[in-house]
Amino acid sequence: MERYENLEQVCNDASLAIITDEINSLRELNKVFVKYRALPKKQKRISNYYSNEFLGHSVPEMYEQVKEKLKADNDFFEELPSEKYAHTEPDLYYKEEHFNSGGTNICFILGHSGSGKSMMARTLEGDDIDHIELDDLLLTKDHFSMEDLKDYSDMFSSFFAGEGAKYYIGISERDSLPKEEYEDKVFIDFVKFAMDYASQHKDKKYIIDGIWIYLYFEDPSVFEDYAVFIKGTSFLKSKIRSMKREMQRDREELADRKEMFGREVRNYLLDEDKIDRYRDYFGKSPCTVYREEANDSAKQSERIIDELKHIDRCFMNADEAGINEIMKKAEADPELSNWNKLRIINECKSALFEMSI
Repeated sequence: MERYENLEQVCNDASLAIITDEINSLRELNKVFVKYRALPKKQKRISNYYSNEFLGHSVPEMYEQVKEKLKADNDFFEELPSEKYAHTEPDLYYKEEHFNSGGTNICFILGHSGSGKSMMARTLEGDDIDHIELDDLLLTKDHFSMEDLKDYSDMFSSFFAGEGAKYYIGISERDSLPKEEYEDKVFIDFVKFAMDYASQHKDKKYIIDGIWIYLYFEDPSVFEDYAVFIKGTSFLKSKIRSMKREMQRDREELADRKEMFGREVRNYLLDEDKIDRYRDYFGKSPCTVYREEANDSAKQSERIIDELKHIDRCFMNADEAGINEIMKKAEADPELSNWNKLRIINECKSALFEMSI
Protein backbone atom coordinates (compact mmCIF):
# COMPACT_ATOMS: atom_id res chain seq x y z
CA MET A 1 0.00 0.00 0.00
CA GLU A 2 1.42 3.37 -1.02
CA ARG A 3 2.15 5.75 1.84
CA TYR A 4 2.00 9.54 1.70
CA GLU A 5 4.17 12.04 3.53
CA ASN A 6 2.02 15.17 3.18
CA LEU A 7 -1.52 16.35 2.51
CA GLU A 8 -0.79 17.46 -1.05
CA GLN A 9 0.14 13.91 -2.02
CA VAL A 10 -3.08 12.59 -0.53
CA CYS A 11 -5.22 15.17 -2.32
CA ASN A 12 -3.59 14.22 -5.62
CA ASP A 13 -4.72 10.60 -5.24
CA ALA A 14 -7.96 10.43 -7.24
CA SER A 15 -8.96 7.21 -5.48
CA LEU A 16 -9.30 9.04 -2.13
CA ALA A 17 -11.55 11.83 -0.87
CA ILE A 18 -10.12 14.52 1.40
CA ILE A 19 -11.88 17.69 2.54
CA THR A 20 -9.72 20.69 3.34
CA ASP A 21 -10.56 24.26 4.34
CA GLU A 22 -9.50 25.38 0.87
CA ILE A 23 -12.94 24.43 -0.44
CA ASN A 24 -14.75 27.71 -1.00
CA SER A 25 -18.28 26.84 -2.13
CA LEU A 26 -21.16 24.72 -0.93
CA ARG A 27 -21.45 23.22 -4.37
CA GLU A 28 -17.86 22.02 -4.30
CA LEU A 29 -18.28 20.71 -0.76
CA ASN A 30 -21.34 18.69 -1.72
CA LYS A 31 -19.40 17.19 -4.60
CA VAL A 32 -16.91 16.03 -1.99
CA PHE A 33 -19.82 14.45 -0.13
CA VAL A 34 -20.79 12.46 -3.19
CA LYS A 35 -17.34 11.05 -3.86
CA TYR A 36 -16.62 9.97 -0.30
CA ARG A 37 -20.09 8.46 0.07
CA ALA A 38 -19.58 6.40 -3.08
CA LEU A 39 -16.05 5.18 -2.31
CA PRO A 40 -15.49 1.51 -1.46
CA LYS A 41 -14.99 0.95 2.26
CA LYS A 42 -11.26 0.44 1.88
CA GLN A 43 -10.80 3.84 0.25
CA LYS A 44 -13.01 5.49 2.87
CA ARG A 45 -10.86 3.97 5.56
CA ILE A 46 -7.66 5.25 3.95
CA SER A 47 -9.19 8.70 3.37
CA ASN A 48 -10.17 8.96 7.05
CA TYR A 49 -6.74 7.79 8.16
CA TYR A 50 -4.92 10.52 6.25
CA SER A 51 -7.53 13.13 7.11
CA ASN A 52 -6.91 12.41 10.79
CA GLU A 53 -3.14 12.34 10.28
CA PHE A 54 -2.82 15.66 8.46
CA LEU A 55 -5.92 17.61 9.49
CA GLY A 56 -6.69 16.21 12.93
CA HIS A 57 -10.21 15.18 11.96
CA SER A 58 -11.90 12.49 9.91
CA VAL A 59 -13.41 13.33 6.52
CA PRO A 60 -16.91 13.58 8.06
CA GLU A 61 -15.66 15.93 10.76
CA MET A 62 -13.90 18.10 8.19
CA TYR A 63 -17.12 18.25 6.21
CA GLU A 64 -18.94 19.71 9.19
CA GLN A 65 -16.22 22.24 9.94
CA VAL A 66 -15.99 23.48 6.38
CA LYS A 67 -19.78 23.56 6.04
CA GLU A 68 -20.14 25.71 9.15
CA LYS A 69 -17.47 28.08 7.84
CA LEU A 70 -19.13 28.38 4.44
CA LYS A 71 -22.53 28.97 5.99
CA ALA A 72 -21.04 31.80 8.03
CA ASP A 73 -19.54 33.30 4.87
CA ASN A 74 -22.60 33.31 2.62
CA ASP A 75 -26.38 33.58 2.64
CA PHE A 76 -27.07 29.88 2.79
CA PHE A 77 -29.33 30.46 5.80
CA GLU A 78 -31.58 32.66 3.71
CA GLU A 79 -32.49 29.56 1.71
CA LEU A 80 -33.81 27.83 4.85
CA PRO A 81 -36.63 28.48 7.32
CA SER A 82 -33.97 29.05 9.96
CA GLU A 83 -35.81 28.52 13.27
CA LYS A 84 -37.05 25.15 12.16
CA TYR A 85 -33.59 24.00 11.18
CA ALA A 86 -32.05 25.18 14.45
CA HIS A 87 -34.67 23.77 16.84
CA THR A 88 -33.91 20.48 18.56
CA GLU A 89 -36.74 18.19 19.68
CA PRO A 90 -36.64 15.33 22.20
CA ASP A 91 -35.86 11.94 20.70
CA LEU A 92 -38.93 9.95 19.69
CA TYR A 93 -39.34 6.25 20.50
CA TYR A 94 -42.34 4.54 18.92
CA LYS A 95 -43.10 0.99 20.09
CA GLU A 96 -39.82 0.72 22.00
CA GLU A 97 -41.26 -1.63 24.61
CA HIS A 98 -42.93 -3.63 21.87
CA PHE A 99 -39.52 -4.19 20.29
CA ASN A 100 -37.75 -4.95 23.57
CA SER A 101 -40.41 -7.50 24.53
CA GLY A 102 -40.34 -9.19 21.12
CA GLY A 103 -43.75 -7.99 19.96
CA THR A 104 -42.02 -6.70 16.85
CA ASN A 105 -38.50 -7.67 15.85
CA ILE A 106 -37.60 -4.84 13.51
CA CYS A 107 -36.78 -1.22 14.31
CA PHE A 108 -36.26 1.63 11.86
CA ILE A 109 -34.12 4.56 13.00
CA LEU A 110 -34.40 7.96 11.32
CA GLY A 111 -32.58 11.26 11.68
CA HIS A 112 -29.92 13.41 10.09
CA SER A 113 -26.43 12.00 9.74
CA GLY A 114 -24.55 13.20 12.79
CA SER A 115 -27.71 13.32 14.90
CA GLY A 116 -26.79 10.26 17.00
CA LYS A 117 -28.90 7.45 15.58
CA SER A 118 -26.43 4.86 16.80
CA MET A 119 -26.86 6.04 20.40
CA MET A 120 -30.58 5.41 20.15
CA ALA A 121 -29.92 1.81 19.26
CA ARG A 122 -28.20 1.26 22.61
CA THR A 123 -31.59 1.32 24.33
CA LEU A 124 -32.71 -1.77 22.44
CA GLU A 125 -32.62 -5.08 24.26
CA GLY A 126 -31.64 -8.46 22.88
CA ASP A 127 -28.61 -10.70 22.48
CA ASP A 128 -29.08 -11.41 18.81
CA ILE A 129 -29.54 -8.17 16.88
CA ASP A 130 -28.59 -7.48 13.27
CA HIS A 131 -27.86 -3.86 12.48
CA ILE A 132 -28.07 -2.80 8.84
CA GLU A 133 -27.04 0.55 7.42
CA LEU A 134 -28.92 1.26 4.23
CA ASP A 135 -25.85 2.96 2.76
CA ASP A 136 -24.34 -0.51 2.38
CA LEU A 137 -26.95 -1.32 -0.28
CA LEU A 138 -25.01 0.86 -2.73
CA LEU A 139 -22.34 -0.82 -4.88
CA THR A 140 -22.25 -3.65 -2.35
CA LYS A 141 -20.07 -5.94 -4.45
CA ASP A 142 -17.19 -3.46 -4.18
CA HIS A 143 -16.82 -3.97 -0.44
CA PHE A 144 -18.61 -7.22 0.50
CA SER A 145 -18.07 -10.70 -0.85
CA MET A 146 -21.12 -12.97 -0.60
CA GLU A 147 -19.38 -14.86 2.19
CA ASP A 148 -18.62 -11.61 3.97
CA LEU A 149 -22.29 -10.63 3.79
CA LYS A 150 -23.16 -13.67 5.91
CA ASP A 151 -21.03 -12.26 8.72
CA TYR A 152 -22.55 -8.82 8.31
CA SER A 153 -26.21 -9.82 8.43
CA ASP A 154 -28.29 -12.88 7.58
CA MET A 155 -31.03 -10.58 6.27
CA PHE A 156 -28.58 -8.71 4.04
CA SER A 157 -27.00 -11.87 2.62
CA SER A 158 -30.42 -13.43 1.99
CA PHE A 159 -31.55 -10.35 0.08
CA PHE A 160 -28.54 -10.35 -2.25
CA ALA A 161 -28.62 -14.12 -2.66
CA GLY A 162 -32.30 -14.05 -3.60
CA GLU A 163 -34.64 -11.42 -4.94
CA GLY A 164 -32.04 -8.67 -4.57
CA ALA A 165 -29.39 -10.52 -6.58
CA LYS A 166 -29.63 -8.02 -9.43
CA TYR A 167 -28.53 -5.27 -7.01
CA TYR A 168 -25.33 -7.10 -6.01
CA ILE A 169 -23.08 -5.03 -8.26
CA GLY A 170 -19.99 -2.84 -8.17
CA ILE A 171 -19.17 0.38 -9.94
CA SER A 172 -17.93 -1.49 -13.02
CA GLU A 173 -21.34 -3.13 -13.45
CA ARG A 174 -23.58 -0.28 -12.37
CA ASP A 175 -24.15 1.06 -15.88
CA SER A 176 -25.54 -2.28 -17.01
CA LEU A 177 -28.75 -1.44 -15.13
CA PRO A 178 -31.05 1.44 -16.11
CA LYS A 179 -31.27 4.16 -13.46
CA GLU A 180 -34.87 3.30 -12.64
CA GLU A 181 -33.91 -0.33 -12.07
CA TYR A 182 -31.19 0.38 -9.50
CA GLU A 183 -30.92 3.62 -7.58
CA ASP A 184 -34.66 4.29 -7.57
CA LYS A 185 -35.60 0.77 -6.45
CA VAL A 186 -32.92 -0.86 -4.31
CA PHE A 187 -33.88 0.95 -1.08
CA ILE A 188 -37.61 0.40 -1.55
CA ASP A 189 -37.19 -3.26 -2.48
CA PHE A 190 -34.88 -3.95 0.44
CA VAL A 191 -37.11 -2.31 3.07
CA LYS A 192 -40.09 -4.33 1.84
CA PHE A 193 -37.94 -7.47 1.85
CA ALA A 194 -36.73 -6.66 5.38
CA MET A 195 -40.28 -6.41 6.70
CA ASP A 196 -41.19 -9.77 5.21
CA TYR A 197 -37.93 -11.42 6.26
CA ALA A 198 -38.22 -10.23 9.86
CA SER A 199 -41.75 -11.60 10.08
CA GLN A 200 -40.40 -15.04 9.11
CA HIS A 201 -37.40 -14.94 11.49
CA LYS A 202 -38.88 -14.07 14.87
CA ASP A 203 -35.88 -15.52 16.72
CA LYS A 204 -33.78 -12.50 15.80
CA LYS A 205 -34.09 -8.70 15.97
CA TYR A 206 -33.17 -6.22 13.25
CA ILE A 207 -32.21 -2.55 13.31
CA ILE A 208 -32.30 -0.65 10.03
CA ASP A 209 -31.18 2.94 9.75
CA GLY A 210 -30.49 5.48 7.09
CA ILE A 211 -31.71 8.69 5.57
CA TRP A 212 -33.11 6.69 2.65
CA ILE A 213 -36.13 5.64 4.72
CA TYR A 214 -37.70 9.08 4.80
CA LEU A 215 -36.42 9.98 1.33
CA TYR A 216 -38.08 7.03 -0.40
CA PHE A 217 -41.15 6.41 1.75
CA GLU A 218 -43.34 9.49 1.93
CA ASP A 219 -46.10 7.76 3.91
CA PRO A 220 -45.06 7.08 7.53
CA SER A 221 -47.99 4.69 8.03
CA VAL A 222 -46.01 2.08 6.07
CA PHE A 223 -43.99 1.60 9.28
CA GLU A 224 -46.75 1.75 11.90
CA ASP A 225 -46.52 -1.98 12.70
CA TYR A 226 -42.83 -1.71 13.58
CA ALA A 227 -40.67 0.14 16.07
CA VAL A 228 -39.57 3.56 14.80
CA PHE A 229 -37.04 5.82 16.51
CA ILE A 230 -36.46 9.40 15.37
CA LYS A 231 -33.58 11.55 16.53
CA GLY A 232 -34.76 15.00 17.48
CA THR A 233 -31.39 16.64 16.98
CA SER A 234 -31.80 19.60 14.64
CA PHE A 235 -30.32 19.88 11.19
CA LEU A 236 -27.78 22.44 12.39
CA LYS A 237 -26.90 20.82 15.70
CA SER A 238 -26.38 17.51 13.89
CA LYS A 239 -23.67 19.18 11.84
CA ILE A 240 -21.91 20.62 14.87
CA ARG A 241 -22.07 17.33 16.77
CA SER A 242 -20.84 15.27 13.87
CA MET A 243 -17.58 17.23 14.08
CA LYS A 244 -17.04 14.96 17.07
CA ARG A 245 -18.29 11.82 15.39
CA GLU A 246 -17.38 9.47 12.66
CA MET A 247 -19.99 10.18 10.01
CA GLN A 248 -19.83 9.63 6.30
CA ARG A 249 -19.47 12.70 4.16
CA ASP A 250 -17.84 13.28 0.83
CA ARG A 251 -15.83 14.95 -1.82
CA GLU A 252 -15.19 15.77 -5.42
CA GLU A 253 -15.75 14.83 -9.02
CA LEU A 254 -17.12 11.43 -9.82
CA ALA A 255 -19.74 12.98 -12.05
CA ASP A 256 -20.68 9.41 -12.78
CA ARG A 257 -21.91 8.84 -9.24
CA LYS A 258 -23.04 12.40 -8.67
CA GLU A 259 -25.77 11.69 -11.18
CA MET A 260 -26.74 8.67 -9.12
CA PHE A 261 -26.81 10.34 -5.69
CA GLY A 262 -27.29 14.04 -6.43
CA ARG A 263 -31.03 14.25 -5.84
CA GLU A 264 -30.90 12.22 -2.63
CA VAL A 265 -28.02 14.29 -1.25
CA ARG A 266 -29.83 17.57 -1.88
CA ASN A 267 -32.99 16.22 -0.26
CA TYR A 268 -31.02 15.05 2.76
CA LEU A 269 -29.38 18.41 3.21
CA LEU A 270 -32.37 20.62 2.57
CA ASP A 271 -35.66 18.81 3.19
CA GLU A 272 -36.36 18.66 6.91
CA ASP A 273 -40.04 18.32 6.07
CA LYS A 274 -39.62 14.62 5.35
CA ILE A 275 -38.44 13.92 8.90
CA ASP A 276 -41.12 16.21 10.33
CA ARG A 277 -43.80 14.21 8.54
CA TYR A 278 -42.67 11.08 10.40
CA ARG A 279 -42.35 12.91 13.70
CA ASP A 280 -45.86 14.35 13.42
CA TYR A 281 -47.35 10.97 12.49
CA PHE A 282 -45.75 8.86 15.23
CA GLY A 283 -45.83 11.66 17.80
CA LYS A 284 -49.61 11.30 18.07
CA SER A 285 -49.47 7.62 19.04
CA PRO A 286 -49.91 6.43 22.66
CA CYS A 287 -47.10 3.96 21.86
CA THR A 288 -44.62 6.86 21.60
CA VAL A 289 -42.39 8.20 24.36
CA TYR A 290 -39.93 11.10 24.25
CA ARG A 291 -36.66 11.49 26.08
CA GLU A 292 -33.50 13.53 26.02
CA GLU A 293 -30.23 11.85 25.14
CA ALA A 294 -28.17 10.83 28.17
CA ASN A 295 -24.63 12.13 28.57
CA ASP A 296 -23.26 8.64 29.21
CA SER A 297 -24.51 7.60 25.79
CA ALA A 298 -22.56 10.42 24.21
CA LYS A 299 -19.43 9.43 26.13
CA GLN A 300 -19.66 5.83 24.98
CA SER A 301 -20.22 7.00 21.44
CA GLU A 302 -16.97 8.98 21.64
CA ARG A 303 -15.22 5.86 22.86
CA ILE A 304 -16.53 3.84 19.92
CA ILE A 305 -15.32 6.50 17.51
CA ASP A 306 -11.83 6.25 19.01
CA GLU A 307 -11.88 2.48 18.53
CA LEU A 308 -12.93 2.85 14.89
CA LYS A 309 -10.05 5.27 14.29
CA HIS A 310 -7.73 2.74 15.95
CA ILE A 311 -8.93 0.12 13.46
CA ASP A 312 -8.07 2.47 10.60
CA ARG A 313 -4.56 3.00 11.98
CA CYS A 314 -4.01 -0.75 12.28
CA PHE A 315 -5.33 -1.21 8.76
CA MET A 316 -2.90 1.33 7.31
CA ASN A 317 -0.01 -0.37 9.13
CA ALA A 318 -1.09 -3.85 8.01
CA ASP A 319 -1.41 -4.72 11.69
CA GLU A 320 -3.65 -7.77 11.52
CA ALA A 321 -2.80 -8.74 15.09
CA GLY A 322 -3.83 -5.27 16.29
CA ILE A 323 -7.23 -5.53 14.61
CA ASN A 324 -7.77 -9.01 16.05
CA GLU A 325 -6.90 -7.65 19.49
CA ILE A 326 -9.45 -4.84 19.13
CA MET A 327 -12.08 -7.38 18.14
CA LYS A 328 -11.18 -9.71 21.02
CA LYS A 329 -11.30 -6.81 23.49
CA ALA A 330 -14.71 -5.70 22.23
CA GLU A 331 -16.15 -9.21 22.47
CA ALA A 332 -15.09 -9.46 26.12
CA ASP A 333 -16.03 -5.92 27.22
CA PRO A 334 -19.03 -6.12 29.61
CA GLU A 335 -19.60 -2.36 29.43
CA LEU A 336 -20.31 -2.36 25.71
CA SER A 337 -23.85 -2.81 24.52
CA ASN A 338 -24.51 -5.60 22.04
CA TRP A 339 -25.05 -2.91 19.43
CA ASN A 340 -21.63 -1.32 19.95
CA LYS A 341 -19.91 -4.69 20.14
CA LEU A 342 -21.37 -5.61 16.77
CA ARG A 343 -20.32 -2.27 15.33
CA ILE A 344 -16.68 -2.70 16.36
CA ILE A 345 -16.55 -6.38 15.46
CA ASN A 346 -18.06 -5.77 12.02
CA GLU A 347 -15.57 -2.96 11.35
CA CYS A 348 -12.71 -5.27 12.38
CA LYS A 349 -13.93 -8.02 10.08
CA SER A 350 -14.35 -5.53 7.27
CA ALA A 351 -10.81 -4.20 7.74
CA LEU A 352 -9.35 -7.73 7.81
CA PHE A 353 -11.22 -8.57 4.62
CA GLU A 354 -9.97 -5.39 2.92
CA MET A 355 -6.40 -6.26 3.95
CA SER A 356 -6.74 -9.67 2.28
CA ILE A 357 -7.71 -8.38 -1.16
